Amino acid sequence: MIEMPLAERPRDPIRGSADHEIKFAVPASAAGSLRTWIGSVCRPDAVHPPGRVTTVYFDTPSLTFLSEKIDSDYLKTKVRVRWYGPSDSRASTVFAEVKHRVGNRRDKLRVMLAVTAAELARWPLWDSRWPALLAGLRVEAPPLPSQLVPVLTLTYTRHRFDDPAPGARVTIDSDIRATGVNVAMVQGYAPVALADVVFEYKGGSFDLPQHLSPIVRFGARRTAFSKYLACYQAVTRLML
Repeated sequence: MIEMPLAERPRDPIRGSADHEIKFAVPASAAGSLRTWIGSVCRPDAVHPPGRVTTVYFDTPSLTFLSEKIDSDYLKTKVRVRWYGPSDSRASTVFAEVKHRVGNRRDKLRVMLAVTAAELARWPLWDSRWPALLAGLRVEAPPLPSQLVPVLTLTYTRHRFDDPAPGARVTIDSDIRATGVNVAMVQGYAPVALADVVFEYKGGSFDLPQHLSPIVRFGARRTAFSKYLACYQAVTRLML
């Protein structure tokens, strides 16, 4: 068993609401115009300013979660460790998260970790300490595979907006980059940036509200976009 020098068990699990997600991929060249337009129909999030997000995705040795995305399975799972950059008010906060999707309906659970982002940034993904970060998550979450290891790190800049519809919100994730891999899981690697930004609407509706439908003018296409899958595919293509 890996000894966890991070000491205390993660506290106060946060359970996300089981709402719906609608995603669109938009050419990166339109990112600035898209943000400007969204700011004219939605309110910028007053609590969370734009910031850089770093996410480490975990998977089984046989890449079970990645296969779910490739096969477009109705049931999908994400397990990740995430932290926020210096322009975000939660810069020192690190979370372990599990996200289950049934169709386009989601449930998310996250726990706060007693480790700093600065410390994690120094760990290579093949470091043996990573799996221990999921210990608290395993206590609170539904059963997870016994063996989970980090596969890749990706970063992006997130802009958040509050939609006029009660409880609905919009995010735009741009400059999405794969910045590191576990060399035991992925052979051959160079940093890579994706050609799309991701527009995501979260709320109670299965369809995008009418006031947001002009997003198609920016070249948006509705898709079940997975940053993990897209970055993995981009990185492995560099090996061909």
